[in-house]
Amino acid sequence: MKQFYMFTLAVLLTVGVPVWSGGTSWEAEAAASTAANVPPAAENDIATVPASSAQPAAIQADAVQRVQMSHADLAWVPLFASRAADQSAIAKTANFVNRLLKNAKPSTEQLVGEDAFFATSVDVMLTDGTDIYLQFKDSKHVLIHIGEDKYIAQDATALKEFYELLAVSPQTDVSTLKPTIGQTVRIKGSDASNYEGTVRIFVETSGSSGGYMTAKGVDYPSKRALLVHTAPYSEARYDFQFTMPAYGEAIDGTFKPITPGTYDLYIDTGSRRTIRSVMVAPPAAPTLAINGVTVNDPALAPIVSNGVMLLPMRALAESFGWYVRWDAAYKAAFVSTQPDTQGINPGKGAALSLWVNGKKLTGANAKPVIVKGRVYLPLRATAEAFGFQLTWTPSVRGVLLVFRPQLLDEGAYAGEAKKLAAAKLLNGYVNAMNGRDAAALGRLFVKNGMPAQLFEIIGQRLITGVRSVTFEDRPGGALLAYVTFSYLFDQHGNKSGTSGIVLMQENGAWKISDVD
Repeated sequence: MKQFYMFTLAVLLTVGVPVWSGGTSWEAEAAASTAANVPPAAENDIATVPASSAQPAAIQADAVQRVQMSHADLAWVPLFASRAADQSAIAKTANFVNRLLKNAKPSTEQLVGEDAFFATSVDVMLTDGTDIYLQFKDSKHVLIHIGEDKYIAQDATALKEFYELLAVSPQTDVSTLKPTIGQTVRIKGSDASNYEGTVRIFVETSGSSGGYMTAKGVDYPSKRALLVHTAPYSEARYDFQFTMPAYGEAIDGTFKPITPGTYDLYIDTGSRRTIRSVMVAPPAAPTLAINGVTVNDPALAPIVSNGVMLLPMRALAESFGWYVRWDAAYKAAFVSTQPDTQGINPGKGAALSLWVNGKKLTGANAKPVIVKGRVYLPLRATAEAFGFQLTWTPSVRGVLLVFRPQLLDEGAYAGEAKKLAAAKLLNGYVNAMNGRDAAALGRLFVKNGMPAQLFEIIGQRLITGVRSVTFEDRPGGALLAYVTFSYLFDQHGNKSGTSGIVLMQENGAWKISDVD
């Protein structure tokens, strides 16, 4: 029989069933907890344990929380009661289990060693925490573990029925293998190894090899790979859309163009990596990416006039939390990081003018343009006036704008040690969040205080600036900061939001303990 399972494993590997290779499987957890009370193995790999006396009770389908089947180091996609699509299979699983429990007899047998490793198993976890662990000794006999109780049941068809129902291999589907820059791509798939995690999408030129761990703690397929998207997954499944960008993030945190051509598209869940060959095509129209994220908002859609890229003034200002004013009488546009006092007199004249933080921009490409009644600003002149970096890449017909968020003025708190420490932490928080730098963010929080999947929760949202902050002393010497941030690319369309951030001392240093 052992030779049969060895042959089965070889066949499964040959036909491409993914091998479980990371994380902690629920089957392994159950096996480990069971094995903890197993006496030393006998020569025939069968250990004896005290026999159970009570007949096991039947289970209800609505009491099942999760089901997963595995064989050796293979694991199949689990079922979850929280998924409507799994309800029918869970009900059938409950029926199969009840049939086995009805015929179960107390047993002193337990598989160990290679017999345990190569046995097909089914782990059924109930909502009350009870774990029913089935191990198929052979095609007709199944060992049943329920806590400390051990049983054996004989059923000639159970193994076949469980395989037909539960042996669903992980898979990944990509909506198109010929994406155009700016086109929406849908990726749908599953991972049998972990319940939740992060899916990262990379592109790299074919033939690259050798993984690389960045300072941020991100595992790249190679040093030449570019990160183009991240998304959360739960219940061992993922289904998301992203826009094929013109730029991807390199291992050093900079953004590099994705020149049209052939690439390997990596879909990486952390425990499973799927590769698809894709042909990336150039966009039909010029694109704008801000910190690597393609701008899809129609209100921010760029236009090109006489070779100059222009953006709608009001939408651009709202995105970065700027203050904007249009003076129709003087044909002047005022943009500033602080409220406009309207104390500037641009002077009368027929020419349009653009003022940034009280300074008039000069040059042929530094004038606002009126298109269909809307005021547009020259992107390069405006961005450079705010100290942003701007790069035009002809091969991808794309403009990359890299901005620095408006941070708190730490000098304003020079005389208040507690608030100064808080301002430094809040500024560090903004930079770490925008950079998706888990390592840097972790250093700002108290030990074990950083929320799980924080980056996945916010999606592609960027903080463009700190609009305001107020501090409130809390019991025990803690400090509560109410911070209003300006947002860009918020998944709910919010332009700003206020968070309550609690700061406290840990080993003499100020840290973030909680973020609301």
